[in-house]
Amino acid sequence: MIIIGTLAAFGAAFTRAQSLRSKNKSMIELSVMLSAVTFVAVTLALILLTYYFLTSDMSYYYVWSYSSTDLPSIYKLSGVWAGSQGSFLLWIWFMSLVLAVEVMLEPRRKYLTKKYHGVFQVVVSGIIFVFLLILMNMDLFTPTNHFLLQRYPGGDGLTLSLQTPEMIIHPPVVFAGYAFSVVAFAAAAAYFVTKDSNWYVVSLPWTRLAWIFLTLGIGIGAIWAYYVLGWGGYWAWDPVETSSLLPWLIATAFLHTQIRHSRKGEYSIASPALGMLSFVAVVFATFATRAGGLWSASVHDFGSSVGASAGARLAYLLENDNTVLGIFSLMLALFAATVYLAFAKYRAVGIPAEQPEPGKWSGYISDKNNMLVAIVLLVVTGAIMLLLLFKNVSTTQSANYAEFNGKMSMFFVALMVAMTVCLLWKFVGKEKAFVLGVGLILISIAAAVGGLVGGYFDWLVGFSLPSYVVAIGASAIKLAKSGVAGSVRKTLLMASPHLIHLGVALVLMSYVVSSSMQTNPIGQELLSGVAGNSVVIGETVHVGDYEVKLVSLSSETRPGTVGGGSEENVREATVDIFRSGHTLRQGVVLSDIYGQGSGGSMQVMEVEVYIYKAVLNDLYLNFQWMDNATALIQVKVVPFMNTLWIGFGLLVVGLTVRTIAWRQEPKETKTPEDQKQATEKGKVAPSAKDQEYYESKVEEELRKFKQTKGK
Repeated sequence: MIIIGTLAAFGAAFTRAQSLRSKNKSMIELSVMLSAVTFVAVTLALILLTYYFLTSDMSYYYVWSYSSTDLPSIYKLSGVWAGSQGSFLLWIWFMSLVLAVEVMLEPRRKYLTKKYHGVFQVVVSGIIFVFLLILMNMDLFTPTNHFLLQRYPGGDGLTLSLQTPEMIIHPPVVFAGYAFSVVAFAAAAAYFVTKDSNWYVVSLPWTRLAWIFLTLGIGIGAIWAYYVLGWGGYWAWDPVETSSLLPWLIATAFLHTQIRHSRKGEYSIASPALGMLSFVAVVFATFATRAGGLWSASVHDFGSSVGASAGARLAYLLENDNTVLGIFSLMLALFAATVYLAFAKYRAVGIPAEQPEPGKWSGYISDKNNMLVAIVLLVVTGAIMLLLLFKNVSTTQSANYAEFNGKMSMFFVALMVAMTVCLLWKFVGKEKAFVLGVGLILISIAAAVGGLVGGYFDWLVGFSLPSYVVAIGASAIKLAKSGVAGSVRKTLLMASPHLIHLGVALVLMSYVVSSSMQTNPIGQELLSGVAGNSVVIGETVHVGDYEVKLVSLSSETRPGTVGGGSEENVREATVDIFRSGHTLRQGVVLSDIYGQGSGGSMQVMEVEVYIYKAVLNDLYLNFQWMDNATALIQVKVVPFMNTLWIGFGLLVVGLTVRTIAWRQEPKETKTPEDQKQATEKGKVAPSAKDQEYYESKVEEELRKFKQTKGK
């Protein structure tokens, strides 16, 4: 099925490319059929793999590696995407679904030219073809080695940390977001080639869908890390985590440009370029995940490399891992295509300059310029993040976390200042909005200095909070004023961006506060173990106004669930929790499970985390066994976690509502005959969108005139 899908994807790209040259309708029909064959073949391959997992067919090595006969069915299903090969197949399936849907919708989208449809299909089919070639090299259906099958006939099992509800949902959600991002690349490339002004009708809804899934994926991954992994936090600036944030940032910038482009025709170069770069960032995130060992600090990736330097490790990977070589080559090719098409467009049309009101800094404040600042800040934040990622390729986890945490927070604050000015300038006027922006920066600096000198709070929190508080307030005000009488859809449409902005402000504020003001920052911990307080039975650990008393320790051996069914050692600590002398919880059991990994060595298979949630903070507990009387207890207080999860929820709800409520009509297009007739009559009638734009410009000039007259 994979071979058939590969051939069909190549055939779909080839025949549609031929139709662009020959205008042969039968070629188009053949390419449509081959696109359907691609989807069906990939679907059957995924169904077969799922069937082998559900029936515990251990004759396939991939099934043997990520499942066992006694595993619950729901976790057998999640084993399908637990490894690099299965998740790659899932990603390809989502992309082939996108292709099938777009091919089916083509006859209904007559406002898009045949050439646009053709280029779009060629690009998506070509990318799927390359992905399927890489998948073929992965040997997904390789038979299990006879020796392994004899030794562990029931399978090697699924890692305990993956046997969670989050890991059933997280990978499919992430790979759906990755797959839907291919539309932004293909639609933008088709626009660069064909100049079809209606390309955003395809790219905008798919990219919004991709953004929703990427946000959900990041949020679910953060929940998993916080509640399951025992890392001590939800975000560690791990290279894999960091690279997964890049597509989200670029897609956010792309969505901002799409709004202006669809309404005003602006960002004719930046918008498609960012669309293409968002998918390049997706491929880079995949490369970072599969380039195991390239980053010294990474704790969750596939593969391994050797070498004293980063260059040597990369060379080793490219030489010895064809999968990494294929993904790396594809990433470079997609990036080169993006640069070439954007530069060609720039040479053809250039970039018009914006003229501010003379003599006034506040004259730069406008919808267009505010949006431009937000877009630039998002792109610069992503670029700095990428540079730090390359710079810290051989850096330890704690040093990597400290640098990222300090430098990225500065850009988060800049985003909040820009967002605040953008939200409030129409209420208070340009002059006051400009003063507000400058004042926010000065207050932030003063708060940072006060916190640093007085020791009342972390300087980074002092610098950040004024901007976040004003941004949250501005978003709440705009949200309250977003009602449109008599129209639920328009009310939801007006409210949705403010829900998103409020969510962004809450997430960024909570991140800065929770990472900077927790009692023991994650950068001080060892991800290979647990940094904490060594206590004996009966002793108490004091953190803030919390007290945790170690009551007892126990250890028992039981039959294993991973590592081919070898024995596991379950070690438990029982603790009591107090706050300001009052008992909060008694008999809380913390457990660590040690077992034999597939390599034969004993390792921690699972760390059970206990979290006591209060309104403003969480008490975070886990432990590491030392001996029968002593344990290493990790206790920390993490503030503002509830607002973080609320912020994630608002992000998803906001864009979901906007996607559902949005009604973007395609721009009117004229055939050459229509254009000729209009020209012969002496004029070309403006489209409805053009008319709306002209009227808005007249209103803006009239407003400026009234302001001048008033002065």
